[in-house]
Amino acid sequence: MCVWDYNTKSRKKRRSRLAMIKVKIRKRWMRYSFFALGLMLFLNILCGFRIAFGISSIEKKSFSFLRRLKGDFTNAVCRSPELYTPWILDGTCMDQPHRTSFSSTGQTRSCGLCGEKAAYLRTIRDEIAEKYEHKCKNLVVYGAALGEKYEKWMRTRSAMGEHISMVQKRHGHCFFQFVFDTDGKGDFTSDDGSQILIVIDPTRMPYNNHRRNTKILKFSPGLLFPWADRVIWQDAKLLKTFDNNRRNPFGLPSNYILHFNRTVQQFATCASFMGLPHHPNAVDKSPVVSFQAHCDTLTTAYNKRQTLTDDLDAVLYQCKHYQKQHSNLTLHTSRVFHQDALVDSAFIVYDMRSSECQKFNGDLGCSWLDEIHCHSDRDQVSFPHILANSGLSLSPQFDVPGQELRDRVYINQNNVPMLHVAKRSCHWYYRSFSRCVASDEEKMRNQNNNDDSPSVMFPTGLRVAVFVTGTVARFMNDESLGHLIHPKPKKSILVDYYVSMTMAKDDHVQSDITYNSNNITLHSSADIDEYVRKTIGGFTSVGALDIQERIDIDSEPMLKARRKKALQENPNEDPDLRFPSFDIRSEEIGRWTASANRNHLRMHLAIQNLWKSALKWEEEEGFQYDYVIFLGDDQLWLSDFNFYNMVQEDGDVFIPPCDAKDPPLFSAKQPDHALISRRKAAGFFGKYYSMLVQTDVKECMQPLNETLKQGKNRGCNSAMLLKWLCNKHQLKVTKVGHSRLPFRRSVNVKLGNGSSVKCFHKFCPSQVYPLQITNETIVTHSCDDINWNNI
Repeated sequence: MCVWDYNTKSRKKRRSRLAMIKVKIRKRWMRYSFFALGLMLFLNILCGFRIAFGISSIEKKSFSFLRRLKGDFTNAVCRSPELYTPWILDGTCMDQPHRTSFSSTGQTRSCGLCGEKAAYLRTIRDEIAEKYEHKCKNLVVYGAALGEKYEKWMRTRSAMGEHISMVQKRHGHCFFQFVFDTDGKGDFTSDDGSQILIVIDPTRMPYNNHRRNTKILKFSPGLLFPWADRVIWQDAKLLKTFDNNRRNPFGLPSNYILHFNRTVQQFATCASFMGLPHHPNAVDKSPVVSFQAHCDTLTTAYNKRQTLTDDLDAVLYQCKHYQKQHSNLTLHTSRVFHQDALVDSAFIVYDMRSSECQKFNGDLGCSWLDEIHCHSDRDQVSFPHILANSGLSLSPQFDVPGQELRDRVYINQNNVPMLHVAKRSCHWYYRSFSRCVASDEEKMRNQNNNDDSPSVMFPTGLRVAVFVTGTVARFMNDESLGHLIHPKPKKSILVDYYVSMTMAKDDHVQSDITYNSNNITLHSSADIDEYVRKTIGGFTSVGALDIQERIDIDSEPMLKARRKKALQENPNEDPDLRFPSFDIRSEEIGRWTASANRNHLRMHLAIQNLWKSALKWEEEEGFQYDYVIFLGDDQLWLSDFNFYNMVQEDGDVFIPPCDAKDPPLFSAKQPDHALISRRKAAGFFGKYYSMLVQTDVKECMQPLNETLKQGKNRGCNSAMLLKWLCNKHQLKVTKVGHSRLPFRRSVNVKLGNGSSVKCFHKFCPSQVYPLQITNETIVTHSCDDINWNNI
């Protein structure tokens, strides 16, 4: 009984405790539930205020926190810190609205300027149209300078390159920059008069981050300028000059219509982009240009510059998300993504003349903005994904090995070209942007239907063209560029490099020596093209670059006619044996002479082709070079070249004297491996090939003595022909001391163990101003002094 009583009481106590615990749990649950509901209500109200009033005083990190509290439940894909910023681009009132057809954010959006949210931009659009539609219909070039730093450039004359104002004189006042007018100056043009300033209110733009607001302007050309036939976007940063040097540091076009024709017009596409370059700013030290390398570079760069993006976590997630989404290479979209069609979006060419291109460009921009709204503000990360989802494919014509080094064209399912990506070596980092994209076959033409404005003279100071021809293997580049062209000359000397290189070995080289200039191991012309552009671009701009397996002289009409005549006169001989040089003292010498003649003709035909490119550039830019330097492939400059020493000299042509040679240089010869010409005489050398082929070289032999001619077995060699023709055309040739032209012909010889050694060959010393060789000189040995058997 007592036991029963005890157990009964114990059970009652336990029940009572359990009941109390349940009550406490219910109370706490209700308390936390009310707290959670209150918190969610507060968050929704706060977000509502953000959407309704565009409150900009709340830090973006706070909204990033809100996103993590609320957004992760509603959207597992997007990581933008401004995800809940309202989408203001509404296309519901348009017959054919731009749509987010190429994005994959899970949202179905349209882009237009319909509805109340787009009322402000609609007003801006209408004001622009009212003032400029009639005068700028043919071409609009625009950008955005949002922020104090960029607006300061617009209002500082010395910050804007001389090039920009000159271009405006060619095309008229159709260059626009969107600005905030943070200083309240109320001006409507940039300080140099080249840019029309479109003032917008930052509080009326949707995003806290001005980089995101810039994207709305950047990718909506058809919404802002619906009446324009051609629209080009260029970042404000490309207009900036440096170090008070009023040049065009990025090689921007001087004729934007011509640039349009060389990109979208030439490739028949709706848009053209610049390929992302193989440059540390784009892919750091990566050996390849790839999506992953670019993502890694952004992470590295962010550690040095936190303004790179508004959320690094969003960038990292976006990179991983795209790679995961495109991991199945059996899918077409994944294969296109992994072609790494990366672009630099700082310069975009849009063709808006057809409804098809208006629709494509509109959908492309709308989809791009949707991805940016969802993910990071780094638009270059979004582009490969947008392209992959667009349904476009790399044209079979361009889908070849090494396609990443070349121009690329993407076509739709009907094989219609839609999008062009210019080869990455043409990037403005390498200073030759506008010229590099030009077609080699393009002819200068009068474009009355496109650009009836006169050419514009660009006053720049002393302008010099450098012509270099030869073989890739013997090309002396880094050292020569460092001494021949100073990165920061004391006075303004603008230098353009014109280069023609072949990958083949000279026919007449009989030795076992293997040339290996600067250890170039690239094998394709596209590889070498990029290597040379990057190397020269570190110092100056590339006027023209032609890399071929071999210069084709066999199909050249004038030479074909000359060879035909030679075979008629000497049917059993090599047709190149007696022209231009002539030496048949022995059968072996004859074979060497014929081979050397072919190489000589190839060199001068290459120079003539480069000369045509230079004339074309002069005509486009409305200027003439002051001097032209003609060099071979093996000139190694040993110390800094002071060009102003040449300016003070009297003469048409300047050459090394070679008057201290042992044995002395024959008086009938003139050194032909390097010369400097004033522009008025440069055409003589630029068109030397045509002049030579049409010349009776036998006349050169008449002044020679019989001992030299050895009967009729020997005539003039190339150095003799050059001097004879210079005299014939009454050119004043001035000899300049060797230290004034501080170079020596050199080779970089590859040794059996894989290393290499540089040495001099074919000395040309002078008695006055001799070149001093010191222990600090890069090369100190003559090739003849080296015992090749011992190394």
